[in-house]
Amino acid sequence: MLKKKIKKFFAFAMALVMTMSVMLSCMSVSAFAVSQSEIDALKSQKSQLSSQKSSLQSTINSLQSQQSDQIALKNALDEKNAITVKQILNLNEQIDLHTELIEQKTAEVEEAQKVADAQLEKYKVRVRAMEESGRYNYFEVLFGASSIGEFLSLIDDIGDIMKSDKELEDAYRQSVDDLKAVKAEYEQAKAEMEDSKAELETLKAQQEKDIAQANAVIASLQGDISSNSSLLSELSAQEKALNADIQAKIAELNKQQQQQQGGGSSGGGSTVGTGNLVWPSYCTYITSRQGPRTHPITGEYKNHGGTDIGASYGSAIYAADSGTVVRSADGWNGGWGNYVMIDHGNGMQTLYAHMSSRAVSVGQTVSRGQTIGYVGSTGMSTGPHLHFEMYINGSRIDPQTRYPGVSFTYSANA
Repeated sequence: MLKKKIKKFFAFAMALVMTMSVMLSCMSVSAFAVSQSEIDALKSQKSQLSSQKSSLQSTINSLQSQQSDQIALKNALDEKNAITVKQILNLNEQIDLHTELIEQKTAEVEEAQKVADAQLEKYKVRVRAMEESGRYNYFEVLFGASSIGEFLSLIDDIGDIMKSDKELEDAYRQSVDDLKAVKAEYEQAKAEMEDSKAELETLKAQQEKDIAQANAVIASLQGDISSNSSLLSELSAQEKALNADIQAKIAELNKQQQQQQGGGSSGGGSTVGTGNLVWPSYCTYITSRQGPRTHPITGEYKNHGGTDIGASYGSAIYAADSGTVVRSADGWNGGWGNYVMIDHGNGMQTLYAHMSSRAVSVGQTVSRGQTIGYVGSTGMSTGPHLHFEMYINGSRIDPQTRYPGVSFTYSANA
Protein backbone atom coordinates (compact mmCIF):
# COMPACT_ATOMS: atom_id res chain seq x y z
CA MET A 1 0.00 0.00 0.00
CA LEU A 2 2.79 2.43 0.94
CA LYS A 3 4.71 1.66 -2.28
CA LYS A 4 1.62 2.46 -4.36
CA LYS A 5 1.22 5.76 -2.53
CA ILE A 6 4.89 6.56 -3.05
CA LYS A 7 4.66 5.80 -6.78
CA LYS A 8 1.54 7.95 -7.15
CA PHE A 9 3.17 10.79 -5.24
CA PHE A 10 6.39 10.42 -7.21
CA ALA A 11 4.49 10.64 -10.52
CA PHE A 12 2.53 13.63 -9.29
CA ALA A 13 5.66 15.40 -8.07
CA MET A 14 7.46 14.75 -11.38
CA ALA A 15 4.48 16.18 -13.23
CA LEU A 16 4.62 19.18 -10.92
CA VAL A 17 8.33 19.67 -11.67
CA MET A 18 7.70 19.60 -15.43
CA THR A 19 4.69 21.91 -15.06
CA MET A 20 6.69 24.36 -12.96
CA SER A 21 9.48 24.31 -15.55
CA VAL A 22 7.08 25.12 -18.36
CA MET A 23 5.35 27.83 -16.31
CA LEU A 24 8.67 29.41 -15.35
CA SER A 25 9.75 29.30 -18.98
CA CYS A 26 6.53 30.88 -20.19
CA MET A 27 6.71 33.62 -17.60
CA SER A 28 10.34 34.29 -18.30
CA VAL A 29 9.71 34.91 -22.00
CA SER A 30 6.71 37.15 -21.50
CA ALA A 31 6.86 40.89 -21.94
CA PHE A 32 9.25 42.46 -19.46
CA ALA A 33 6.73 44.84 -17.96
CA VAL A 34 6.20 43.31 -14.50
CA SER A 35 3.00 43.56 -12.46
CA GLN A 36 2.36 42.84 -8.80
CA SER A 37 -0.20 40.21 -9.78
CA GLU A 38 2.51 38.30 -11.69
CA ILE A 39 4.73 38.37 -8.61
CA ASP A 40 1.82 37.21 -6.43
CA ALA A 41 1.18 34.33 -8.83
CA LEU A 42 4.82 33.28 -8.58
CA LYS A 43 4.64 33.44 -4.78
CA SER A 44 1.55 31.22 -4.87
CA GLN A 45 3.42 28.71 -7.00
CA LYS A 46 6.32 28.82 -4.56
CA SER A 47 3.91 28.12 -1.70
CA GLN A 48 2.53 25.08 -3.55
CA LEU A 49 6.06 23.90 -4.25
CA SER A 50 7.00 24.26 -0.57
CA SER A 51 3.92 22.25 0.40
CA GLN A 52 4.91 19.47 -2.02
CA LYS A 53 8.45 19.50 -0.62
CA SER A 54 7.09 19.15 2.91
CA SER A 55 4.88 16.23 1.90
CA LEU A 56 7.77 14.58 0.07
CA GLN A 57 10.05 15.05 3.08
CA SER A 58 7.43 13.36 5.28
CA THR A 59 7.40 10.41 2.87
CA ILE A 60 11.20 10.21 3.01
CA ASN A 61 11.13 10.36 6.83
CA SER A 62 8.59 7.51 6.88
CA LEU A 63 10.74 5.42 4.54
CA GLN A 64 13.83 6.09 6.65
CA SER A 65 11.93 5.06 9.79
CA GLN A 66 10.83 1.80 8.14
CA GLN A 67 14.39 1.20 6.99
CA SER A 68 15.70 1.74 10.54
CA ASP A 69 13.16 -0.82 11.83
CA GLN A 70 14.26 -3.31 9.16
CA ILE A 71 17.92 -2.75 10.00
CA ALA A 72 17.18 -3.36 13.70
CA LEU A 73 15.27 -6.54 12.76
CA LYS A 74 18.12 -7.68 10.54
CA ASN A 75 20.68 -7.05 13.31
CA ALA A 76 18.57 -9.11 15.75
CA LEU A 77 18.35 -11.93 13.18
CA ASP A 78 22.13 -11.78 12.72
CA GLU A 79 22.64 -12.19 16.47
CA LYS A 80 20.26 -15.15 16.67
CA ASN A 81 21.90 -16.74 13.65
CA ALA A 82 25.33 -16.34 15.25
CA ILE A 83 24.07 -18.13 18.39
CA THR A 84 22.60 -20.94 16.27
CA VAL A 85 25.88 -21.39 14.37
CA LYS A 86 27.77 -21.52 17.68
CA GLN A 87 25.37 -24.18 19.01
CA ILE A 88 25.87 -26.24 15.85
CA LEU A 89 29.65 -26.00 16.23
CA ASN A 90 29.41 -27.10 19.89
CA LEU A 91 27.22 -30.05 18.91
CA ASN A 92 29.70 -31.02 16.22
CA GLU A 93 32.42 -31.12 18.86
CA GLN A 94 30.26 -33.25 21.17
CA ILE A 95 29.31 -35.59 18.32
CA ASP A 96 32.99 -35.99 17.40
CA LEU A 97 33.85 -36.71 21.06
CA HIS A 98 31.11 -39.33 21.37
CA THR A 99 32.21 -40.90 18.10
CA GLU A 100 35.69 -41.32 19.60
CA LEU A 101 34.23 -42.74 22.84
CA ILE A 102 32.07 -45.20 20.89
CA GLU A 103 35.11 -46.33 18.90
CA GLN A 104 37.06 -46.73 22.15
CA LYS A 105 34.28 -48.77 23.81
CA THR A 106 33.91 -50.87 20.67
CA ALA A 107 37.59 -51.77 20.92
CA GLU A 108 37.22 -52.54 24.65
CA VAL A 109 34.16 -54.74 23.99
CA GLU A 110 36.05 -56.65 21.31
CA GLU A 111 39.02 -57.19 23.67
CA ALA A 112 36.80 -58.26 26.58
CA GLN A 113 34.93 -60.58 24.24
CA LYS A 114 38.20 -62.22 23.23
CA VAL A 115 39.17 -62.72 26.90
CA ALA A 116 35.74 -64.14 27.74
CA ASP A 117 35.84 -66.46 24.73
CA ALA A 118 39.32 -67.65 25.71
CA GLN A 119 38.23 -68.33 29.29
CA LEU A 120 35.20 -70.22 27.99
CA GLU A 121 37.40 -72.41 25.80
CA LYS A 122 39.71 -73.05 28.73
CA TYR A 123 36.74 -74.07 30.88
CA LYS A 124 35.39 -76.33 28.13
CA VAL A 125 38.76 -78.06 27.75
CA ARG A 126 38.97 -78.71 31.48
CA VAL A 127 35.42 -80.10 31.68
CA ARG A 128 35.96 -82.26 28.55
CA ALA A 129 39.19 -83.66 29.97
CA MET A 130 37.62 -84.45 33.29
CA GLU A 131 34.64 -86.08 31.61
CA GLU A 132 36.90 -88.25 29.49
CA SER A 133 39.12 -89.38 32.37
CA GLY A 134 36.94 -88.55 35.33
CA ARG A 135 36.25 -92.24 36.22
CA TYR A 136 39.93 -93.09 36.54
CA ASN A 137 40.63 -89.87 38.34
CA TYR A 138 38.06 -90.69 40.91
CA PHE A 139 39.63 -94.17 41.38
CA GLU A 140 43.01 -92.53 41.71
CA VAL A 141 41.60 -90.11 44.25
CA LEU A 142 39.90 -93.04 46.06
CA PHE A 143 42.97 -95.33 46.17
CA GLY A 144 45.31 -92.40 46.71
CA ALA A 145 43.43 -91.04 49.69
CA SER A 146 44.57 -92.24 53.09
CA SER A 147 41.08 -91.89 54.47
CA ILE A 148 37.49 -91.32 53.49
CA GLY A 149 37.78 -87.74 54.80
CA GLU A 150 40.72 -87.04 52.52
CA PHE A 151 38.79 -88.52 49.60
CA LEU A 152 35.81 -86.23 50.21
CA SER A 153 38.13 -83.26 50.57
CA LEU A 154 39.78 -83.98 47.19
CA ILE A 155 36.39 -84.28 45.49
CA ASP A 156 35.41 -80.88 46.91
CA ASP A 157 38.65 -79.35 45.59
CA ILE A 158 37.89 -80.55 42.07
CA GLY A 159 34.37 -78.98 42.27
CA ASP A 160 35.82 -75.71 43.53
CA ILE A 161 38.20 -75.50 40.57
CA MET A 162 35.38 -76.03 38.10
CA LYS A 163 33.17 -73.50 39.93
CA SER A 164 35.98 -70.95 39.93
CA ASP A 165 36.50 -71.36 36.17
CA LYS A 166 32.77 -70.86 35.57
CA GLU A 167 32.61 -67.78 37.79
CA LEU A 168 35.60 -66.24 36.02
CA GLU A 169 34.00 -66.85 32.64
CA ASP A 170 30.73 -65.31 33.90
CA ALA A 171 32.62 -62.25 35.16
CA TYR A 172 34.22 -61.75 31.74
CA ARG A 173 30.80 -62.06 30.14
CA GLN A 174 29.39 -59.45 32.52
CA SER A 175 32.26 -57.10 31.66
CA VAL A 176 31.38 -57.45 27.99
CA ASP A 177 27.73 -56.70 28.73
CA ASP A 178 28.66 -53.65 30.82
CA LEU A 179 30.88 -52.28 28.06
CA LYS A 180 28.13 -52.83 25.51
CA ALA A 181 25.66 -50.95 27.74
CA VAL A 182 28.04 -47.95 28.03
CA LYS A 183 28.59 -48.00 24.26
CA ALA A 184 24.81 -48.07 23.74
CA GLU A 185 24.48 -45.00 26.01
CA TYR A 186 27.09 -43.14 23.97
CA GLU A 187 25.33 -44.12 20.76
CA GLN A 188 22.00 -42.93 22.14
CA ALA A 189 23.52 -39.61 23.23
CA LYS A 190 25.16 -39.16 19.82
CA ALA A 191 21.86 -39.90 18.03
CA GLU A 192 20.05 -37.32 20.18
CA MET A 193 22.78 -34.75 19.42
CA GLU A 194 22.50 -35.42 15.71
CA ASP A 195 18.71 -34.91 15.95
CA SER A 196 19.31 -31.59 17.77
CA LYS A 197 21.85 -30.58 15.14
CA ALA A 198 19.37 -31.33 12.35
CA GLU A 199 16.79 -29.10 14.06
CA LEU A 200 19.38 -26.32 14.46
CA GLU A 201 20.38 -26.64 10.79
CA THR A 202 16.71 -26.17 9.83
CA LEU A 203 16.48 -23.16 12.15
CA LYS A 204 19.71 -21.75 10.69
CA ALA A 205 18.37 -22.07 7.13
CA GLN A 206 15.16 -20.22 8.10
CA GLN A 207 17.15 -17.50 9.86
CA GLU A 208 19.34 -17.00 6.79
CA LYS A 209 16.20 -16.79 4.63
CA ASP A 210 14.76 -14.15 6.98
CA ILE A 211 18.05 -12.21 6.89
CA ALA A 212 18.07 -12.27 3.08
CA GLN A 213 14.47 -11.03 3.03
CA ALA A 214 15.31 -8.22 5.48
CA ASN A 215 18.27 -7.20 3.31
CA ALA A 216 15.99 -7.11 0.25
CA VAL A 217 13.48 -4.89 2.06
CA ILE A 218 16.28 -2.59 3.24
CA ALA A 219 17.63 -2.30 -0.31
CA SER A 220 14.15 -1.63 -1.71
CA LEU A 221 13.51 1.07 0.87
CA GLN A 222 16.90 2.60 0.08
CA GLY A 223 15.92 2.74 -3.59
CA ASP A 224 12.69 4.54 -2.69
CA ILE A 225 14.59 6.92 -0.40
CA SER A 226 17.13 7.72 -3.13
CA SER A 227 14.41 8.30 -5.75
CA ASN A 228 12.42 10.55 -3.48
CA SER A 229 15.55 12.37 -2.31
CA SER A 230 16.48 13.07 -5.94
CA LEU A 231 12.99 14.41 -6.56
CA LEU A 232 13.24 16.53 -3.41
CA SER A 233 16.51 17.99 -4.68
CA GLU A 234 14.84 18.78 -8.00
CA LEU A 235 11.95 20.48 -6.20
CA SER A 236 14.43 22.44 -4.09
CA ALA A 237 16.22 23.59 -7.23
CA GLN A 238 12.88 24.61 -8.73
CA GLU A 239 12.02 26.49 -5.56
CA LYS A 240 15.39 28.24 -5.58
CA ALA A 241 14.97 29.21 -9.24
CA LEU A 242 11.43 30.39 -8.59
CA ASN A 243 12.57 32.46 -5.64
CA ALA A 244 15.32 34.02 -7.77
CA ASP A 245 12.73 34.84 -10.44
CA ILE A 246 10.49 36.41 -7.81
CA GLN A 247 13.35 38.55 -6.47
CA ALA A 248 14.33 39.57 -10.01
CA LYS A 249 10.76 40.56 -10.83
CA ILE A 250 10.43 42.49 -7.57
CA ALA A 251 13.62 44.36 -8.44
CA GLU A 252 12.35 44.95 -11.98
CA LEU A 253 9.00 46.16 -10.66
CA ASN A 254 10.79 48.58 -8.33
CA LYS A 255 12.87 49.77 -11.28
CA GLN A 256 9.74 50.31 -13.36
CA GLN A 257 8.16 52.28 -10.54
CA GLN A 258 11.29 54.41 -10.17
CA GLN A 259 11.31 55.06 -13.92
CA GLN A 260 7.65 56.07 -13.82
CA GLN A 261 8.31 58.40 -10.90
CA GLY A 262 11.31 59.83 -12.77
CA GLY A 263 9.22 60.74 -15.84
CA GLY A 264 9.07 57.42 -17.64
CA SER A 265 12.65 57.44 -18.95
CA SER A 266 13.37 54.12 -20.67
CA GLY A 267 17.08 54.34 -19.92
CA GLY A 268 16.71 54.74 -16.18
CA GLY A 269 20.44 55.44 -15.83
CA SER A 270 21.49 52.31 -17.68
CA THR A 271 24.09 52.28 -20.44
CA VAL A 272 22.57 52.79 -23.91
CA GLY A 273 23.86 50.54 -26.68
CA THR A 274 25.67 51.78 -29.77
CA GLY A 275 23.21 50.16 -32.14
CA ASN A 276 26.12 48.52 -33.94
CA LEU A 277 25.66 44.89 -32.93
CA VAL A 278 28.40 42.26 -32.66
CA TRP A 279 27.63 38.52 -33.06
CA PRO A 280 27.77 36.93 -29.57
CA SER A 281 30.06 34.02 -30.55
CA TYR A 282 33.04 33.14 -32.70
CA CYS A 283 30.73 30.52 -34.26
CA THR A 284 28.11 31.29 -36.93
CA TYR A 285 26.88 27.70 -37.32
CA ILE A 286 23.13 27.65 -36.53
CA THR A 287 21.73 24.40 -35.13
CA SER A 288 18.16 25.67 -34.62
CA ARG A 289 16.54 28.87 -35.87
CA GLN A 290 13.90 30.91 -34.11
CA GLY A 291 10.37 29.78 -34.94
CA PRO A 292 8.14 26.67 -34.87
CA ARG A 293 9.95 23.34 -34.37
CA THR A 294 9.70 19.94 -32.66
CA HIS A 295 11.42 20.20 -29.31
CA PRO A 296 14.43 17.81 -29.24
CA ILE A 297 13.75 16.72 -25.65
CA THR A 298 10.00 16.91 -25.03
CA GLY A 299 9.00 16.11 -28.64
CA GLU A 300 6.46 18.93 -28.44
CA TYR A 301 5.87 21.04 -31.57
CA LYS A 302 6.01 24.68 -30.50
CA ASN A 303 7.73 27.99 -31.11
CA HIS A 304 11.48 28.20 -30.49
CA GLY A 305 12.10 31.56 -28.83
CA GLY A 306 15.66 32.15 -29.97
CA THR A 307 18.56 31.07 -32.16
CA ASP A 308 20.82 28.16 -31.16
CA ILE A 309 24.50 28.64 -32.04
CA GLY A 310 26.64 25.47 -32.19
CA ALA A 311 29.67 26.89 -30.38
CA SER A 312 32.10 24.62 -28.51
CA TYR A 313 31.92 24.07 -24.77
CA GLY A 314 33.68 26.76 -22.73
CA SER A 315 34.06 29.22 -25.63
CA ALA A 316 33.46 32.92 -24.84
CA ILE A 317 30.05 34.59 -25.15
CA TYR A 318 30.12 38.29 -26.06
CA ALA A 319 27.68 41.10 -25.28
CA ALA A 320 25.90 41.98 -28.53
CA ASP A 321 26.12 45.66 -27.57
CA SER A 322 26.88 47.81 -24.56
CA GLY A 323 24.28 47.95 -21.82
CA THR A 324 23.36 47.00 -18.26
CA VAL A 325 22.98 43.45 -16.93
CA VAL A 326 19.39 43.09 -15.67
CA ARG A 327 19.41 39.34 -15.04
CA SER A 328 22.22 36.93 -14.20
CA ALA A 329 21.39 33.61 -12.57
CA ASP A 330 22.52 30.01 -12.16
CA GLY A 331 20.19 27.00 -11.94
CA TRP A 332 17.31 25.60 -13.97
CA ASN A 333 15.61 28.92 -14.69
CA GLY A 334 12.71 27.51 -16.66
CA GLY A 335 15.04 25.44 -18.85
CA TRP A 336 17.49 28.24 -19.72
CA GLY A 337 20.03 27.00 -17.20
CA ASN A 338 22.70 29.57 -16.33
CA TYR A 339 21.82 32.74 -18.24
CA VAL A 340 22.40 36.50 -18.59
CA MET A 341 20.08 39.24 -19.88
CA ILE A 342 21.30 42.68 -20.94
CA ASP A 343 19.25 45.88 -21.36
CA HIS A 344 20.77 47.93 -24.19
CA GLY A 345 18.36 50.84 -23.86
CA ASN A 346 16.01 52.13 -26.51
CA GLY A 347 13.73 49.11 -25.87
CA MET A 348 16.30 46.45 -26.86
CA GLN A 349 17.26 43.50 -24.64
CA THR A 350 19.27 40.34 -25.37
CA LEU A 351 19.39 37.03 -23.55
CA TYR A 352 22.17 34.38 -23.50
CA ALA A 353 21.27 30.91 -22.12
CA HIS A 354 22.71 27.45 -21.25
CA MET A 355 26.02 28.97 -20.07
CA SER A 356 28.57 26.78 -18.32
CA SER A 357 29.40 29.81 -16.17
CA ARG A 358 28.61 33.53 -16.01
CA ALA A 359 31.14 36.39 -16.01
CA VAL A 360 28.86 39.31 -15.10
CA SER A 361 26.30 40.13 -12.42
CA VAL A 362 23.05 42.09 -12.14
CA GLY A 363 23.57 45.87 -12.31
CA GLN A 364 26.93 45.61 -14.01
CA THR A 365 27.62 47.81 -17.05
CA VAL A 366 29.08 45.94 -20.02
CA SER A 367 30.62 47.11 -23.26
CA ARG A 368 30.00 45.87 -26.79
CA GLY A 369 31.87 42.58 -27.39
CA GLN A 370 32.76 42.10 -23.70
CA THR A 371 32.89 38.46 -22.48
CA ILE A 372 29.82 37.92 -20.31
CA GLY A 373 30.02 34.12 -19.90
CA TYR A 374 30.98 30.81 -21.47
CA VAL A 375 29.15 28.26 -23.61
CA GLY A 376 27.73 25.24 -21.77
CA SER A 377 24.78 22.85 -21.68
CA THR A 378 22.94 23.75 -18.46
CA GLY A 379 19.14 23.69 -18.20
CA MET A 380 17.03 21.86 -20.79
CA SER A 381 19.79 21.22 -23.30
CA THR A 382 20.96 18.30 -25.44
CA GLY A 383 24.55 19.50 -25.73
CA PRO A 384 26.86 22.55 -25.63
CA HIS A 385 25.46 25.56 -27.50
CA LEU A 386 24.45 29.21 -27.02
CA HIS A 387 20.74 30.03 -27.02
CA PHE A 388 20.52 33.69 -28.13
CA GLU A 389 17.32 35.75 -27.85
CA MET A 390 16.55 39.36 -28.75
CA TYR A 391 13.63 41.55 -27.63
CA ILE A 392 12.37 44.88 -28.93
CA ASN A 393 9.99 46.62 -26.54
CA GLY A 394 9.31 43.30 -24.80
CA SER A 395 8.56 41.29 -27.96
CA ARG A 396 10.85 38.62 -29.35
CA ILE A 397 12.37 39.11 -32.76
CA ASP A 398 14.64 36.86 -34.83
CA PRO A 399 18.20 37.90 -33.84
CA GLN A 400 19.58 36.98 -37.26
CA THR A 401 17.57 39.76 -38.89
CA ARG A 402 19.79 42.27 -37.07
CA TYR A 403 22.99 40.83 -38.55
CA PRO A 404 22.65 41.28 -42.32
CA GLY A 405 26.41 41.28 -42.83
CA VAL A 406 27.04 37.94 -41.08
CA SER A 407 27.28 34.77 -43.17
CA PHE A 408 25.58 31.85 -41.42
CA THR A 409 25.73 28.09 -41.99
CA TYR A 410 23.00 25.72 -40.83
CA SER A 411 22.59 22.17 -39.59
CA ALA A 412 20.22 19.82 -41.41
CA ASN A 413 17.57 20.27 -38.70
CA ALA A 414 17.93 24.02 -38.32
